[in-house]
Amino acid sequence: GCDMKANVWDMRSGQNIQSFESHESDINCVKYYPSGDAFASASDDATCRFYDLRADREVAVFQKDSIIFGASSVDFSLSGRLLFTGYNDYTINVWDVLKGTRVSILFGHENRISRVRVSPDGTALCSASWDNSLRIWA
Repeated sequence: GCDMKANVWDMRSGQNIQSFESHESDINCVKYYPSGDAFASASDDATCRFYDLRADREVAVFQKDSIIFGASSVDFSLSGRLLFTGYNDYTINVWDVLKGTRVSILFGHENRISRVRVSPDGTALCSASWDNSLRIWA
């Protein structure tokens, strides 16, 4: 949220059961890892962060000095090996979750990315942008 915290809530009790406070600006998106044991967050601080719910801690930060614009959206590949992140600089960065490195940058939009989503069968990525377009990356 805008308080820079990612909170995990127990839907049965309505209680906050975990809180992660490592971002330095608003959090725009969260996405569970395919196993459900972790999640990623995207923030206006130009980072994506990866949290392990079992260990109750942050385990990775995805960032580059060259990325100065906020991250708006994240989604995982079906296997969880790749993390796709849409940014306000009109790009999509692809991160290797295990190595913590950027493996690719997708260019093509002409305005900020508002959403990225992997297809249910894992064969394509869809991105939505403020340029009024959807792009399918396969």
